[in-house]
Amino acid sequence: MKKTQRSIIFLVMMLIYGKDPAQITLAKTQTTDGELEVSLKPFIQANYGITFQKMNATDGFVPQTMEVPQNDNLKGYFSMKQTTIGLEIKKKNTTTENSFSSYLEIDFYGKNGATSPRFKHGFLRWNGLTIGQTASNFSDAEIFPNIFDFNGPSGLLYSRRLQVSYYTHISKKEVLSLSVEDPNTPSISLPSNSPGWRKRAILPSFSAMYRYGDEKSYIKAGAILLPISYAMKENIEDEYKTRTIVGWGAMMSGKLRHDENNIFSFESSFGNGIATYNTDLNGEKYDAVPDPAHKNLLETLQLFNIVGIYEHWWNSKWSSVAFASYSRVGGKDYIPVDMTKSLCHMSLNLIFQPYKRFKIGAEANYGIKQTFDNQKAHAWKIQTSTSFRL
Repeated sequence: MKKTQRSIIFLVMMLIYGKDPAQITLAKTQTTDGELEVSLKPFIQANYGITFQKMNATDGFVPQTMEVPQNDNLKGYFSMKQTTIGLEIKKKNTTTENSFSSYLEIDFYGKNGATSPRFKHGFLRWNGLTIGQTASNFSDAEIFPNIFDFNGPSGLLYSRRLQVSYYTHISKKEVLSLSVEDPNTPSISLPSNSPGWRKRAILPSFSAMYRYGDEKSYIKAGAILLPISYAMKENIEDEYKTRTIVGWGAMMSGKLRHDENNIFSFESSFGNGIATYNTDLNGEKYDAVPDPAHKNLLETLQLFNIVGIYEHWWNSKWSSVAFASYSRVGGKDYIPVDMTKSLCHMSLNLIFQPYKRFKIGAEANYGIKQTFDNQKAHAWKIQTSTSFRL
């Protein structure tokens, strides 16, 4: 018994003080193609937060979910839903041209607010080819800041998509990635007075991303074409007719490291019908809405986002992140007045990280939401969190 206790203590100390990324190796097996390693990669986070305005999102600060008009409502909550469990299988001791890995990850954001397992990532990767569900190519996960709130700045483009993607190194500092992604991605509003209209998934979206730089500093530029299809009919007895419109978008992002203690990141995006790639508007039916003046045919909505992030390390254990984010939906006469016109989001935190994989701190978020009838609401959220990553 004492030997077992000593082994556990030694393992915990090794994970905390180790200099290299840690994981729990479950198994190693030798195949004709080389050695395969199976590893468990858990991440644990606990949060306690207080919000000062009624929001439909319980976990995470999501300005889009604020109630308008203002509805002050003090509410506290405790959550561990951001905890994730990852399982990786990879080929060991291989070159870049002969690499293979697979990855599966769950978190605990179950349906209807339940704390239950939810599929998050699941993909196979061979050399530069990726097949499965993971972060969309039309996003930049590298600039996600050192914060506790899982949702991040409301103006970021970030979503997980079923996809087939491929990346290749053009030069030592240049990478080009292409993807074909789930045709069921668009989130649209169908006319309430045209019964029987249906969303249809036909053509996948296509994106391209170019990256220039190294691990510390880089610039990215990307573009996407997003076909949006739906079935329509003017009268109940008519046959369905399929109509496809095309959304498009462009983005630029980057990380500029002045030195080891000061890092500036940014992202700006613009396009029509790309709201489903936005962290806040994803799934909110902002890609396209009906135009009553033109037989309720769907029209894509314009979206502009801009985010600036500054990370400062006070010393080797204390750090802070401050960011500001702004999003604006393009104005049209036919847009319902209760839809969101603009979102502002700001945040500041203070994090104490005594060990590489353990951190604790406090974070404040503030947001403003404005609708097309010019009603506004604002919200505060204060959160304390602690996390541990293997």
